[in-house]
Amino acid sequence: MMDLIIETVNKLETLMKDSGCEDSRVVLDVRSDTVNCQFERGACMTAVFGGRNADFITYDPIRATTKISFMFGTPLDTPPVRGAAAAIVNVTTGFFCLSRILHSCPESSHKECHRQLAHELGGKRIFCRGSMPAVEAAFRSTIVTHPQDADVILINGEGIIEPGTGEIIRNAGETDRILCLGPSTAGVARLNQLLHWCPFGTC
Repeated sequence: MMDLIIETVNKLETLMKDSGCEDSRVVLDVRSDTVNCQFERGACMTAVFGGRNADFITYDPIRATTKISFMFGTPLDTPPVRGAAAAIVNVTTGFFCLSRILHSCPESSHKECHRQLAHELGGKRIFCRGSMPAVEAAFRSTIVTHPQDADVILINGEGIIEPGTGEIIRNAGETDRILCLGPSTAGVARLNQLLHWCPFGTC
């Protein structure tokens, strides 16, 4: 069974091998003064590493000082730990210039982002992995309840860390059916060569 977060961490470990960065300090904290991506719900957990910082939106934020290597070879079997791993993936891919989306866009960009997403989806059947009230309300008539019935599988930060998401992606066959939304999914999407949607996200 493919576990997307463990698979991503394994790829990050290979990428960072012998760089020395894996034993550098990462600080996880929570920010209350941010505007979250409109497709996500929860608290903004930040990861700071090497002078860069990145966000991950979650209902299970962690405050801790740790190392990137804490993820390597561990089960990553609880939502808080999986969220922390995704946040660290986000900041390290940003540090290595593999990802340029580290933070949500300003609220002033939400309307245009939503309009462009509607154009991108173009009436296609949608399966949502993770809670997305903004999508579910706007595209109610084209939402399906099973991923195999969808033309496009949308995944947000909540969905990216859910057990079973890796299997959904694998069973989708063509990766152009997968669209990862928002800054929380940026690092995982980049390392797994998945399409990523966050046109107004910032670095």
